[in-house]
Amino acid sequence: MTNTSGFRHKSFRDPLYGFIGLSEKEVKLVDSKVFRRLHRIKQLSHAHLVYPSALHTRFEHSLGAMHIAGRMCDELGLEKKVVRQAALLHDIGHGPFSHLFESILEKVNPGIDNIHEEITKMIIDGDREIDSILGSGKKEVIEILRPKSKMDFKSPTLCADVVSGSLDADKMDYLRRDSYFLGVSYGMFDLERVIYTLRPTPGNYPSLGIDIRGKDAVESYRLARHLMHTQVYEHHTRLAADRMFLQALDSAIYEEGVIAPDMLNLNCSEFLDHYTKLDDNSICELIMRDPRAKKSKNILERIRQRKLPKRACQFSSIDIKPETKKRLLVAEQSELNSIAEQVAEELKVQPHEIIFHESRITIKLYDEGDIPLITGKRVQDLKQISPITAKDTVVMFYVFGPPEVGLDKICSKVADVLDVKPEEVCRFK
Repeated sequence: MTNTSGFRHKSFRDPLYGFIGLSEKEVKLVDSKVFRRLHRIKQLSHAHLVYPSALHTRFEHSLGAMHIAGRMCDELGLEKKVVRQAALLHDIGHGPFSHLFESILEKVNPGIDNIHEEITKMIIDGDREIDSILGSGKKEVIEILRPKSKMDFKSPTLCADVVSGSLDADKMDYLRRDSYFLGVSYGMFDLERVIYTLRPTPGNYPSLGIDIRGKDAVESYRLARHLMHTQVYEHHTRLAADRMFLQALDSAIYEEGVIAPDMLNLNCSEFLDHYTKLDDNSICELIMRDPRAKKSKNILERIRQRKLPKRACQFSSIDIKPETKKRLLVAEQSELNSIAEQVAEELKVQPHEIIFHESRITIKLYDEGDIPLITGKRVQDLKQISPITAKDTVVMFYVFGPPEVGLDKICSKVADVLDVKPEEVCRFK
């Protein structure tokens, strides 16, 4: 066990864990300007349009992830100071509306993987306030937060697993936190049992595993992830609002000139200064106050008033004929947009009023080797003995449109454009 006396410089009251103690350096990080920005970035973007109490932010989640990371380190016998700092800062690179903004950044910065993690590294490395707080420990924090694909065998893999992996502090906090604030039970699991049965795998370069006695608790955790994705993160109303928001940003950037694409380019010398001023409120106000913003302002106003397009079609990849399935599974979002525009043209409505969205629910825990089960000196894949392992990724397609046009009419047009029977694309009724 590591000494906890240095983590009581200040405490925060948390609804899940009671009092969370922080070290003096952690308090300084929390009080930094770039970290305080997380107070203004909602954890679940537009989920509050479905679950009104889903207004919690990246700020409190980051504190929770830090707390869980410390507890995991205690159980694993790891020095937790730097790991807690990495967990605290793991989301500092998020933009407005969290993961939603990443698709905008990816369009401006093609070829950059894990873009919000890359921006996190840039902020830790380039922000003067953060640099002065972390000092010589900055490199260790960045190393722990580095994507595993860029790590070598000498990297601190076990410490990195605590912050980002299949069974990490990030997920163990947000599943329970999201459930708490939404008032649902889908994300609840036996946190105490999971932490108590954490073990490093045998070998010179251990990774995070679980003792066989914690198998059922981890199964519950896996199921919690799946249910939160299907019932919350991929809820069709939230998806409709998210797609509308992206339409507004696309228009503001590429049609109206409200936001200069260069300011979102990671290679721009002013990128960090501009980016760290953006949050949920500022990005919307930037559009709402600009006289050039016509279409984008109208879309944002409709989101604010919850005048969302309604679900006209919902179907999975197994519902449609093979040739259409093959076409859609390899389609980029731009091709889905083209299909939506064709439907809109035939219905004589504005192109942005029809939204074609693909949703892939992939639970990474089902991948081979993701969570090692440890029985004595033997290591097994949880997948091998799990009764609930999924075989395939579930791919769902949604089409949203204005209800006044008639949802059945929209659905019929979608079927015509895709050259399928209407009953193949109307699975939600």
